[in-house]
Amino acid sequence: MKTHPPPLVSALFRQRAAVTLLVVMMLIIAMAILTLTTSRTGMLEQKITGNDARSKEAFESAEAGIEYGLAYLTNNSSYSNYTALVWDTSGGNQSASPTASGDVASGDFSYTPTTTYQRAVDSNYIKVVSTAKETHDNSITATDEQYVYAATVLNNGPAFNAPPLAMDGCLSGVVGGPDIYVGTRADGIAAGTSHSPANQGAWDPDSGTSCLNRGHLDAHGGQPKGDLFTPGTVWSYIFGTFTREQIKAKADQEVAEGVADSDRTYIWVTDTGNYHDSWGSATHPVILVFAAAADCPKINGNPTIYGLVFIDSACTANGWGGATVYGSVIVNGNVDKLNANTAIYDWTATPGATNPLGNSFIDTISKIPGTWKDF
Repeated sequence: MKTHPPPLVSALFRQRAAVTLLVVMMLIIAMAILTLTTSRTGMLEQKITGNDARSKEAFESAEAGIEYGLAYLTNNSSYSNYTALVWDTSGGNQSASPTASGDVASGDFSYTPTTTYQRAVDSNYIKVVSTAKETHDNSITATDEQYVYAATVLNNGPAFNAPPLAMDGCLSGVVGGPDIYVGTRADGIAAGTSHSPANQGAWDPDSGTSCLNRGHLDAHGGQPKGDLFTPGTVWSYIFGTFTREQIKAKADQEVAEGVADSDRTYIWVTDTGNYHDSWGSATHPVILVFAAAADCPKINGNPTIYGLVFIDSACTANGWGGATVYGSVIVNGNVDKLNANTAIYDWTATPGATNPLGNSFIDTISKIPGTWKDF
């Protein structure tokens, strides 16, 4: 005879089974949630780790852009890349860019650093800025910046403002109608001297009372100026603390390095014969020094010289022929018998000039300590 459990026992058994099933289901759900949470946490950590790696790579690429920008500025002893930069002016500041550096690869990712130079108008302090972006995800980006200082060769650097003709002496005997063009000079000075008085008159060609006697000079509206610098200091008026030996060393270095004539920046001349060579360009001016031993040779044969011509002796210019200078002619002494077919243009009157003359000759470009920053 088959027996059945009492109804109360059966109910308890069913309740226990239901509770067990519920607990098992809750455990399964909890384990599923834990597994899902662990998986999502792992994926998130992996993503964070990946983003952190990408961010570090972006900063490293931005730093590479900074190093490229610095290397571009210091490409040779004359810093020709720097002096050839074309600066865009906007809102009182200027910016320029080097040639593109190319992408920086890291595994399956690559980054494009963009380097720019920023400065106040014609300042010697330059901020090098590099921003790197991942080529397929522009949200991965980093920016570095570093300040550098460009030490100039000419006195006062960007503020260098020698007139087209300056001398530590007097101007006399001008014949044949040579020309001086002052361009957009704010002071309108065509010729200056160390002699007093500051007011050299209004180019009276006949009285002979001024140290700067115009004679047949056509200054095209430009004016004379006395007390331009202290007598006996014409070299420091132009070059500041740089000595003759230092400028000559720069010229000798270019010769030793085999720099092509078209890339020369410093030329030191000691020969006394007539001089016929053209030098420089509107974007690459030169410093041409006729040492005292050269004794002011006659510049003729229609040469064109862009930049600064420094004649380290008194000068009898009779025999100059067809010489054209864009920039300044500086004479350490009197200028006598400047004659026809000579034209001197202030640097502001130079077609195609992209930089002030004072910013065109660099001695060193160096990092400023403590100015590196990333963000």
